[in-house]
Amino acid sequence: MRKLLIPLIALVLVLAACGNKSDSGSKDSKAETKSYKLDNGKSVDVPKHPKRIAVVAPSYAGGIKYLGGNIVAVNKQVDNSKILKNKFKGVEKIGDNDVEKVAKKKPDLIVVLSTDKNIKKYKKIAPTVPYDYAKHKYLDQQEELGKLLGKEDKVKKWKSEWESKTKKDGQAIKDKIGSDATVSIYDEFDKKLYTYGSNWGRGGEVLYQAFGLKMPSKLEKAVKKDGWKEIKQEQIADYAGDYIVSTSEGKAKPSYEKTDLWNNIPAVKKDHVVKVQAETYWYNDPYTLEHMRTDLKKKLLK
Repeated sequence: MRKLLIPLIALVLVLAACGNKSDSGSKDSKAETKSYKLDNGKSVDVPKHPKRIAVVAPSYAGGIKYLGGNIVAVNKQVDNSKILKNKFKGVEKIGDNDVEKVAKKKPDLIVVLSTDKNIKKYKKIAPTVPYDYAKHKYLDQQEELGKLLGKEDKVKKWKSEWESKTKKDGQAIKDKIGSDATVSIYDEFDKKLYTYGSNWGRGGEVLYQAFGLKMPSKLEKAVKKDGWKEIKQEQIADYAGDYIVSTSEGKAKPSYEKTDLWNNIPAVKKDHVVKVQAETYWYNDPYTLEHMRTDLKKKLLK
């Protein structure tokens, strides 16, 4: 009987040990994910330390890269920016609807815009975070990416340094152009003319939020609701500030710059037009922001 009990006890101990290992394993597995609150108020479990990130929404590519995220697939639009193009050499480039291409890269996290029509498909591949671009100001946006990747300290450090630099820059610019001087942004896209506020790229974040420069009052009212406004060429003088940022650098002169209305604007007559590259100025990640900070400062202080 004793001989029968010994192997039975041994078997029980082995099973118990296996059970403990299984419990421990599940706890470890659970510890590898965290709950992340989405812009729509819901939550999703994401990897605590994602290893393979697919960035379908190009607006967030630079910010994730800056925080050390390993991006295995990125929207090909980043190649339009001379700043971001160099950051994603060798990374798989994807289009807005390349779901299969994304799947082949076996991501453990996917970042998209909340308007992406393929969100349900992406969710079947990996935890998917849809961001509502209009919901976050540019600093808040980087803080959200910090929460997502567990890099809050790095964002805090960057934000502190950024605010310190741009506060000095803004004061230097105001000392040169006047503290009450106004600035407008004009961008021709797909043969249509647009003007922008403080949170839709094209330098608005740096000019208005970081440097603390002012918009003309009419422009401020026009972009208050949506953050941007399509305008007709004959309205161009109505929204013109003392200085104008035109996204026409490096390309053929846009149609609005060929009109008498344009040439009669005081800012144009005084050579107060700053030309910048549209595609590079689309974004507001730390890499692009630093480029815009130095570029705009140099051109406004010339």
